Amino acid sequence: MEKLSEKWRLYELFCQYSFEKICKEGRDDKIKKKIENIINKDSDKIVEFNEHKLSEDLLKFRNQFIHSEFGKVNLLGPIGKECLYSMGFLIDLDDISEVYLDAENYSGCINSKTCGWIAWQLVKGDKSFPRQGLQELIKNYNLSEENIASVTFYEKPVRAWITVLKHSVKYNPIKNDLTRNYFKNAWRSSMRFHMDLSKYIKVKKIPILYSEHHLSHTLSTLYYYNEFPCVSVVVDGYGDKYCTSIHHVKSNKEIVNLWSSEYPHSLGLFYSAITDFLGFAVNEGEYKMMGLASFGKPDFYETLKKTIKFENNKLIVDTNYYDYVRRTDRSYSDLLTKELGVNPRRPDLPFEVGTEDFQIYANIASSAQKLLEDLLFSIFKYANEITGESNFLFSGGVAMNSAAVSKTTKLDFIKKLNLPPSPGDSGAAIGAAYYGFINKTNVSVSQNNINKNLYPGRITSNEDFFDLVFDKIADEKNCLEKTSEIISQDEIVATCYSNIETGPRALGQRSLICNAHKAELIKVLSTDIKKRNVFRPTAPAVLKKDAETFFNLDEKLMNCYTHMATTAIPKDKVLQDIKGVIHVDKTSRVQICEENSLLGKILMNLNKYKIYVIANTSFNISSDPMVYDKEDAFLAVERMKIKYLLTETGLYKRK
Repeated sequence: MEKLSEKWRLYELFCQYSFEKICKEGRDDKIKKKIENIINKDSDKIVEFNEHKLSEDLLKFRNQFIHSEFGKVNLLGPIGKECLYSMGFLIDLDDISEVYLDAENYSGCINSKTCGWIAWQLVKGDKSFPRQGLQELIKNYNLSEENIASVTFYEKPVRAWITVLKHSVKYNPIKNDLTRNYFKNAWRSSMRFHMDLSKYIKVKKIPILYSEHHLSHTLSTLYYYNEFPCVSVVVDGYGDKYCTSIHHVKSNKEIVNLWSSEYPHSLGLFYSAITDFLGFAVNEGEYKMMGLASFGKPDFYETLKKTIKFENNKLIVDTNYYDYVRRTDRSYSDLLTKELGVNPRRPDLPFEVGTEDFQIYANIASSAQKLLEDLLFSIFKYANEITGESNFLFSGGVAMNSAAVSKTTKLDFIKKLNLPPSPGDSGAAIGAAYYGFINKTNVSVSQNNINKNLYPGRITSNEDFFDLVFDKIADEKNCLEKTSEIISQDEIVATCYSNIETGPRALGQRSLICNAHKAELIKVLSTDIKKRNVFRPTAPAVLKKDAETFFNLDEKLMNCYTHMATTAIPKDKVLQDIKGVIHVDKTSRVQICEENSLLGKILMNLNKYKIYVIANTSFNISSDPMVYDKEDAFLAVERMKIKYLLTETGLYKRK
């Protein structure tokens, strides 16, 4: 009976969502038969779906299916978070004054009254790029080739391709897996960018630009913070050929690269390699490792310190310890395993707080986290020395390490630190589009007064199907007040409200929220509903007026609190009151809300119930991407057994 239930759930996922999407195209029988054959063939290997484990055949088919059929990644898997390739469009539109941007999986548009630009991000491995982005934009904005003034790719793909290929051949013969795999993927994605684009727009009429990868990151930060002069520090895995860079920014047109570290000497790849060693997925599990680090002690610090260092103003990785230059199946080497004296963690084995194995791996995570912070601070110090600047911009994948960001305040030479809401590669599309914008218009974004809110993604989907599952208990006029009442009764509410947020963190409009003063309720939300590891904390959200009552805030990081880019230490007097949103290291990744935001309005209503802090986590099950539209929300509520769903049209309750 259990196996039958699992098979049905898989069939339901494929058919209820994906199958319905393609029925109109006349391929229903073919897809249905293929799904049924795979499920029947491999039924003995299927394990419990709630743990997101599928057979290899099913995983392979799933990935191929969702990318080849319609390119849109929804509830079906972790690949939705792995954004790697980006591009930007610049368009001339005289009558559009709205903003649209989804910095995770889809296309977006940022428009002023006279000129706008579009950012599009590709999910790793998505063969529909750039077709899907163009289709999404054309659908939402009635665009044509005549509207597009230029197209910008977020890096120089030939340079990136040559860099990795050169080192792949250096460490292994041409026939090795890494070299072969990179040839294939590079051709299929970024190297074919120009060719694929020409199929869908008349590229001969449209300038195609290529922005340097770390320049794209820098410009993505400048879009939000036009404060000159400043210094931009970019730290990631690699892009083009650089892994770390320091740019002196005198204006948005005067940006000078003063220092860089080239592949394979990468702080980001070091952290990912340790993530891999700890049994977490690279490009996804770094959050888990950061949370795990708080449970450990840096007992392995000196061992790891031998493998990567910053000395004589150079970042140096000893590649004998790391296999990301040699292999595709793992990032760490046998030598690192030998030096640590611990076997890599098997991800399929139990991993429980308090066990001996847990503590050992937590200590390794803690050591890697401390080393990352120390090396990062050395790079910041050098940036200050060569530029003399005290206002810092920070971006790249490593900038999503909120624990490290919070500790930068102890560096006296930093007066202010600003991060974009999407510091990783998906946000680099914003910088790429900005690059095209600057080249086209010769004016800054601040001069053009482009709207820079955190919720720009326009979503247009209907709710006609909601009456199948939901009863509407409040209309759009009183739904926020009713939502606050429901939360005061210790219920969990899902939000799919209006525009989607920018960046990888839920900021309220694609969130699961509940009363943060109830620790047991938060445990249910995080463990039972979200299926998250116990060592990953849930974040609090609080009104700006109440923030200093509950948290010790740092003036240097004030801009970071709005999009959960850093952590804060709760005040002693509230530790017990909101312990459910406080991590084991006594920090919280707090979101400070304006009164006119969605969460701000809900919190204002909650004040009369003496509730001042709510728990906020992304509207998804662990490893899945956040819900995008109302169809996603509909299915997610069903899977997660959530009672209440809030949209801009009202508050709904499951029947």
